[in-house]
Parts: sequence; C-alpha cells; structure tokens
Amino acid sequence: MDHMGSVIGLEGRFLNILSLISLAMLLDLSTGLIAAKLTRSISSKKGINGILRKIVSLILLLFFVPVARLIPMNAGEALLYAFYLCFLVMEIHSILENCEKMGIKTDLFKSFLDHFNDK
Repeated sequence: MDHMGSVIGLEGRFLNILSLISLAMLLDLSTGLIAAKLTRSISSKKGINGILRKIVSLILLLFFVPVARLIPMNAGEALLYAFYLCFLVMEIHSILENCEKMGIKTDLFKSFLDHFNDK
C-alpha cells in the first residue's frame, strides 16, 4: 500500500472510532436530558454547557488525527487509540450515571468499568 493509502486507512480507522464516540455522546446527551426531566432538574444552562463541551471535545478529537501521523514509529497511532478508548470509557461512564439517576440499575456495567479505573 502506498503512503497515501496508509494515511487514508489510518484516518478511516480513527473516524470509525470517532463515530462510536459520537454515538456515545448523543446517547449521553439524550440520557442526561431524560434524567434531568425525571428528576425535575432540567436547565437550559446545563444543557447548552453540555452541548458545547461535546462540540469542543469532538473538535479536539478530530484535531489529533493528523497530529498522530507526526509522531514517529506509529507511537502517535497507539497514543491516539489509547486517548480515544479513555474518552469512550468516560462517555459510557457518564451514560451509566444518567441511567442511575433514572432509576436503572447499572451495577454489572459499573463493576466492569471499575476495572479501567483501578489504580
């Protein structure tokens, strides 16, 4: 595969992961809105703040795709995968927190995510 093909392949793989992160963000926003409505704590200020944080996060995540190519010996790719995985775990954790606020039991998922948080 030529250099251009490998660059497109690299960016394509990261865009697939970004798609998963984007879906998790949408689910997080949706569950957050439902949880706020159920707990009668809905606030436009919190909602706008959450949306803006998601937009800035996506811009930052996209920014690092070409930056990863600048780091030699595929270290940038490994670092970007780790960064994206951590970000996805944080989004899933936030979704589970919202589910708990809605009264949904999340013990099984929480114990799984705690393995990532062990120090």
